[in-house]
Amino acid sequence: MKTRLLVVDDEQSLRQFLTLFLQKEGYDVDVAASRAEAEKAIGENVYDLVITDMRMAAEDDGFKILRAAIQRSPSTQVIVLTAYGTIEGAVEAIKLGAYNYIVKPFNNRDLRDLIHGALTSKETSAERRRALRQEIQGKSSFEGIVGRSEAMLKVYELVDRVAPTNANVMILGESGTGKELIAAALHARSERKDAPFVAINCAAIPETLMESELFGHMRGAFTGAVQTKRGLFEAAHRGTLFLDEVGEIPSSMQSKLLRAIQERSFRRIGGNEDLSIDVRIVCASKRMLEEEMKAGRFRDDLYFRLNVIQIVVPPLRERREDVPVLSQHFLDKFAKQMGKPVYRVDGEAMRALLAYDYPGNVRELENIMERAAIIETKDVISITSLPQNVTKFDSSGEGAAFLIPDTFDVEGTSLDSLVDRLEKELLLKALERSGGNRTEAAKLLNISFRSMRYRLDKHGIE
Repeated sequence: MKTRLLVVDDEQSLRQFLTLFLQKEGYDVDVAASRAEAEKAIGENVYDLVITDMRMAAEDDGFKILRAAIQRSPSTQVIVLTAYGTIEGAVEAIKLGAYNYIVKPFNNRDLRDLIHGALTSKETSAERRRALRQEIQGKSSFEGIVGRSEAMLKVYELVDRVAPTNANVMILGESGTGKELIAAALHARSERKDAPFVAINCAAIPETLMESELFGHMRGAFTGAVQTKRGLFEAAHRGTLFLDEVGEIPSSMQSKLLRAIQERSFRRIGGNEDLSIDVRIVCASKRMLEEEMKAGRFRDDLYFRLNVIQIVVPPLRERREDVPVLSQHFLDKFAKQMGKPVYRVDGEAMRALLAYDYPGNVRELENIMERAAIIETKDVISITSLPQNVTKFDSSGEGAAFLIPDTFDVEGTSLDSLVDRLEKELLLKALERSGGNRTEAAKLLNISFRSMRYRLDKHGIE
């Protein structure tokens, strides 16, 4: 299979030259003349390498192409084309995850060598991702985040790719999906790991205190300021500042936050001098910030500063295969805390847990298991220990009818082996129900077709 490249440039002559040159080198080449065309191509295909101009017409630029390529496939390498006047921007692109840049005009040998290096780096990254998957399959967790579904594996891969860069990251997802854990994992895998990780819940701070919390204040700056206080930006110097629920920051503070990020400096309330900072910003939101921008409640320039790389954490209902391992993780945690010999969840209770939709996501499952551990009087969690809203599942429904087959024996083996066996039996049952139609089988299991195909390959199911 040929290596596939995407060339993005609004200059027709350069696109044509690069296409002919790369095709002669033996590559499959697609071209795009704008950011919109590039994002469409990236959304429909997975490229080994993207070569993009740093500056194009209108607001099309290499940063946006870089972001789209990495989010689509963490293994994709990006080379930036730049003129002498925009080298600084190209260097910034490398900090955000690009492989390298080349200055126009360039000679063919330099470009050939750069492409070879990028593709070699891609193979190294692929080996790293394989090792990462094997590690997670072995212990079912990543930087303390429990789950090994295909959806979460992709999140881990993106975290692993983005963490070593200085790119600001926006984490999106419903409440209870574990956005702060993802932020902490980004910090733990970065070069800033030995510096502070400072988290702030923007929704929990009154508007009148927000500026003081972020930037600090000088003694006497206002009534009650009896001593000088360091703000969270200062506390996170050389580390990571996590702004949870960033969409809740009031309009009056958004411009000041934007300035601090752009200028990498801030001034305490009542202070006369700017303080320089080196902080990576990771933020999270359950709000749809693009809609907030359109409504005029969130500044678009701040949004684009924060949303350099976007990580979307899937809700638990879209990765039900993580429910068994999460349930066991929480059960072990609470059994230890309470000193109770409760070791596992029985089949009927697990069927109910797998069928439930979890509007509160992982946090809700944690609460369910804590309640079950408290109520259960035996050494196995039974369905009677689960909340009533969880046990009211439709056992005759298409999706729930075969969540745990009657023949499934939970005794005498490890949890990982049980989960693998359960997954395989569910796949086979879904294929049987759908008459061998993989698309319909994926719908029955509430997973994507790509995830279905991956799982079939994993278990050797033809």
